Amino acid sequence: MLSTLGKVIDAGEKIGDGQSFKAVNQLLCSVHLAAAGEALAFAGKLGLDQSKVFESVAGGAGGSWMLSDRGPRMLEGLDAEITSAISIFVKDSGLVAQIADANGFDAPLVNAARARFEKAAAAGLTSKDDSQVIQTYKTEA
Repeated sequence: MLSTLGKVIDAGEKIGDGQSFKAVNQLLCSVHLAAAGEALAFAGKLGLDQSKVFESVAGGAGGSWMLSDRGPRMLEGLDAEITSAISIFVKDSGLVAQIADANGFDAPLVNAARARFEKAAAAGLTSKDDSQVIQTYKTEA
């Protein structure tokens, strides 16, 4: 039954291994999403057409699934369709940071991404699509 939803992966034998897999995934998602917003905002600051930059880099070495998926919504702005809210990444990046701390692991990239999601939340964007983390870079531009 689960195979219809995706690939079943053996996460390990210990209780909690599956949660650890999820934490690793959410670290990557948080960092890639914040980096995608930073990159597209940087393109705008450089006076480049953000849509052209997106089209150019999304499939290249600097691309990521998060950029390819969220980039178009980043460029749509605050009215973009909501597929996952900023509040989810505030929670998830916070959980990843807690797990890292509890295991004595220095995770500066997820902490930087977490700061961006928290900044977006502080700006009142918790219910907006998570792609709108880009707004935190635009306000600094």
